[in-house]
Amino acid sequence: MEISGVSSLLDLQKQVATESADTAGTKDFEAILSEAMAKKDDTELKEACDELESYMLSMMFKQMKSSMLSGDSLIAKGDYESMFEDTYINNLCDEMVKAGGIGLSDAMYKQMTNTYATQMQISDENKAAMANEAIKTEEEV
Repeated sequence: MEISGVSSLLDLQKQVATESADTAGTKDFEAILSEAMAKKDDTELKEACDELESYMLSMMFKQMKSSMLSGDSLIAKGDYESMFEDTYINNLCDEMVKAGGIGLSDAMYKQMTNTYATQMQISDENKAAMANEAIKTEEEV
C-alpha cells in the first residue's frame, strides 16, 4: 500500500496555503499604506514600512532555509514542525525590525514621506492655480 499520493497532496495544500497567505500580506500592506497616506499619519506609514521589511526578511530567510540540504533523518519532519519553523522565522524577523532591521524600512519611510510631501505641495499649487483661473473667469463674465 503506497501513501505517497497523500503526502504529496498535503505538500501541495501547504504550498497553496503559504502562497495565499503571502498574497494576503501584500494586500494588507497596500491597504495599510493607502490608509496611512490618506490620513497623513506618519506613525501608520512607519508601521507599514516596518511590516514590509519584516515580510521581506521573512521571505528571504524562508527561501534560505528551503535551499539548505536537509539530510535524511531517522524521523521525518512533520507539518507541525515546519509550521513552528515558519512562525519562528516570522517572529524572529519582527524582532529584527524592532531592533533596527537592515535599514529598508527607514529608507522606504524617508522616500515615501519626501515623495508624498512633494505630491501634496504640487497638488496644493494646482488647486491654487485652478482657483485663480476660476476667479479670473468669473471676473471676465
